[in-house]
Amino acid sequence: MKKLITSIYLIFTFFCTEALSNDDKTYVSFDVIEMNVERVNDNLFRWIKFHPDSEFPCLRLDILEAGSNALIKQKNICNVYDEALKVTHDFKKLSFLDIYNLKVNSQTLTFDLELSLLSQDVVNMNCSIKIESTDFSPLDCQRL
Repeated sequence: MKKLITSIYLIFTFFCTEALSNDDKTYVSFDVIEMNVERVNDNLFRWIKFHPDSEFPCLRLDILEAGSNALIKQKNICNVYDEALKVTHDFKKLSFLDIYNLKVNSQTLTFDLELSLLSQDVVNMNCSIKIESTDFSPLDCQRL
């Protein structure tokens, strides 16, 4: 009987401590399809690409404090301005979206976009955004 009580106590203790430690964990959404972390300046830069068919078809950019991983700045890219058409393309309203060729070079993230509306041809754009110590520059996208 003593062994049974000891076993129940150990199991109970394990599950209680496990439940408490889950609150401290950071979870990644199932909608995330790709991510990367790199050191930029004295901080970390992370980009997270969400699935284009999800409720949040965006590219998330984070500047994190190196060591503690504390969030310094976050920017969600969920639309782009098309200078040629003088219109902003909302990623949720597109019939097709692909974000690819994400590269960090000289404190600047560059990537390509392929997007289309139901009523228009495919639009290809090249975008860039500068990663500063505590902020991001405005997003600049040009048609290819």
